[in-house]
Amino acid sequence: MAAAWESLHQAALEIASADPVKQRVTNAFSKYLEELDVTSLPTELRPRYAELVARLTSVRPLRGETAVAATVRKMSNEDAAVCAQLIVELLADAASARTPAVTRSRPQLSVYAAEA
Repeated sequence: MAAAWESLHQAALEIASADPVKQRVTNAFSKYLEELDVTSLPTELRPRYAELVARLTSVRPLRGETAVAATVRKMSNEDAAVCAQLIVELLADAASARTPAVTRSRPQLSVYAAEA
């Protein structure tokens, strides 16, 4: 998951840049997520990643253009913003999956401690 985490982190940093939203989404996906091995993602994140891939590769490209560039070119800014949000949400979900469950540090007392 380390490679997936790093790719999602870099993509989210790209989303946070000052470029126009369509350019940010294209760069984030093309540079960091397009070649991501889906098996490196936690199982629960795979459907959302598949949704992102489908959203960003649905348009047939023109000569010399990638499917991502063609799809984003045809998108509205609002649709591109939804894709940007999906990328950030994938990072947040990956962070949650990466963080171990919090355990209680206090000792548990027996209900019958007086009898012990």
